[in-house]
Amino acid sequence: MITEVKTIPELLVTTRENQSEVARILDVNRSTIMKYARDHAATSHAIINGRLMVKTSKKWSERHG
Repeated sequence: MITEVKTIPELLVTTRENQSEVARILDVNRSTIMKYARDHAATSHAIINGRLMVKTSKKWSERHG
């Protein structure tokens, strides 16, 4: 299986900066696209085989004791 990894900025280039189109492709809200639009280095997100994966700050057990 070939794994395809992209970022939201890369998708924005392919859709001519159309945030609504990227949101539709990933089935997420447009505000989510705006949140990750400047993350060119993919330090807090990645799109793997069409699924948006985001980095979380801490494990639930670390936050809630």
